[in-house]
Amino acid sequence: MTGVVINVTAEQFDAAKRIMALVTLEAIKLIHVRAAHMNTADCPVKVMEEKARPSASAAMITGTNQFRVVVGHVITGRHGAEIEIQVDANFELIYSVPADANPTPEELQAFADTNALLNCWPYWRELVHDMAARMELPPLLLPLFRLTVSPPPSQEDQSVRPEQPQPSKANA
Repeated sequence: MTGVVINVTAEQFDAAKRIMALVTLEAIKLIHVRAAHMNTADCPVKVMEEKARPSASAAMITGTNQFRVVVGHVITGRHGAEIEIQVDANFELIYSVPADANPTPEELQAFADTNALLNCWPYWRELVHDMAARMELPPLLLPLFRLTVSPPPSQEDQSVRPEQPQPSKANA
């Protein structure tokens, strides 16, 4: 397995850098989980659409120097063409920052879309593996998580170009 590759822009990564250097991870909590053996007769769970990447949202916790990131995952495990297991879960990650850091909402979301996903991934992998084992299904081992940063567009690729001087009508 090569891994789950999440591509972020250079701007996202730059926005997250300052927060990455300042945070302390205080807690990771499982706040929602649903797992289903989809081949069981009368399984009440409807198949959810798998996402290409986990979702993440970040917000400051009012009156504190902490912020929370909620990360959501959905996966379906297949044996051949048939879905055997589906697991969806949400984790809450609590981080603290120095009192004078004053992170912007953009920095927090950039951090959630990069570093927080990396922090949460091992917990998600373990949960999926454990749920499959508890259902007496073959192990479902999730790949490693890889974060790649797209380079910023080069000067030549930019659609906004300096205006070209127009010939003067007086000299025409």
